[in-house]
Amino acid sequence: MRKTVGVDDIAAYVPKLYVDAEDLAEERGIPPSKLIKGLGIEKLAIPDAHEDAATMAAMATLEVMEKNDLSPKDIDFIQVATETGPDAAKPISCYVQGMLEQIYGRGSFDHVGAPETKFACVGATYAMIDRLAYIASGWNRAEYSIVVATDIAMYELNSSGEPTQGAAAVALLLKENPRLLAYEPRLTGFGTVDDRDFFRPIERKTAVVDGQYSVGCYLRDMRIAADAYKRNMLELGLLKHPRESVADKIDLAAFHSPFPKMVQYAFASFLIHDWRGLPRWKRILEEIGPEPSREGLTDVEFYISDEYKNFRRKFTRTEEFRREYEDKIEDSLIALRQIGNSYTASVWLGVESHFEARADDLAGKRFGVGSYGSGSSAIVCSFIVQPDYKEVVKKMDLMEKLNRRRRIPISVYEDLHEGRLNFCESVIPPKNEFSLVSLGKRSHDMGYRYYKYVK
Repeated sequence: MRKTVGVDDIAAYVPKLYVDAEDLAEERGIPPSKLIKGLGIEKLAIPDAHEDAATMAAMATLEVMEKNDLSPKDIDFIQVATETGPDAAKPISCYVQGMLEQIYGRGSFDHVGAPETKFACVGATYAMIDRLAYIASGWNRAEYSIVVATDIAMYELNSSGEPTQGAAAVALLLKENPRLLAYEPRLTGFGTVDDRDFFRPIERKTAVVDGQYSVGCYLRDMRIAADAYKRNMLELGLLKHPRESVADKIDLAAFHSPFPKMVQYAFASFLIHDWRGLPRWKRILEEIGPEPSREGLTDVEFYISDEYKNFRRKFTRTEEFRREYEDKIEDSLIALRQIGNSYTASVWLGVESHFEARADDLAGKRFGVGSYGSGSSAIVCSFIVQPDYKEVVKKMDLMEKLNRRRRIPISVYEDLHEGRLNFCESVIPPKNEFSLVSLGKRSHDMGYRYYKYVK
């Protein structure tokens, strides 16, 4: 008999500082509409001088433990997924363990497994699947495991990627018989292609990205993963015929969001592929015209071609698309518009955003997740919202955290971006949080990062 495993709770940490998109647009000589309407970004979350991916991960982990009244003995694994880790050898998860022991006592977490997972923005979803499989196997020695997605998206000043920056961490509390989301493991589909759309060499602080090419890779890999998900649905009898729609079986969904408008592109491309050949598709084509030809084009070339983008744009204006988008996607973007990109954390912020925004009863609904990571890989998976989910959601406070942040001027943002402020020169001095306090300078600890919980 298969065990039911999944996500019992979610906790998010977002830096207390943000840059307003209008301020950035004005400083860079860009029309604000290009950022707010074109990309869908209104605010960019910016880490303070004492923060990094490890402190954010520790804060999210501490919150999920405290609000569920957990002790170290309740935790089997702390697995972190990131692409902005500060160390090429030591995992962030071990730093998190050390920070938590400042709260719970020295040695209190020495029994946990603490690996780190890396696959760009899809890494946390891979880590979640790993840990859920471990729990389902019965090998776990404690009831809970925690997967943490933590990242700081950073691009060169004045670059095309700069307006999509952001930062956040999300802790997923995993267990058997979860209260929030029960995972459907046999449906999960993967799509992986060795590609160079986005990467960050070890020696660089900022990523190398080919923007339009990366959009094409996202759409290609997501289609491959969605096809695998559909095949699994057919094998399990959830679809009776290949011409049935996968989207009709999904009640709400969250996609990885490098920028919120990308989610619209992804969902539109998913529906175009999913609805092709259905009776409704014939009606839509009568309204917007035929699909462009793929002849002579690779998948990526097709997805970034002007002809396909124009066709997709017309499709997004149809009543059929707007209805699906508003019902199943839009609420996932409420928080993401206020944060920017957060790499591994992005899709899970979308999940929490849905739960905090939706007033209707979601119990028993199928929740789809489309997770993408450059390099490149996509995962399409799903969960069933559990009967007790409202008890979990009432303690979520992501929106409240976003409303409490401080707006900073571009000059301060640039000082933080370029590392011109020392750890002790934070815009908001740390209080009741973990702080990066120093880097080692001796021969045996050169560059080692030291953290402290500041009361």
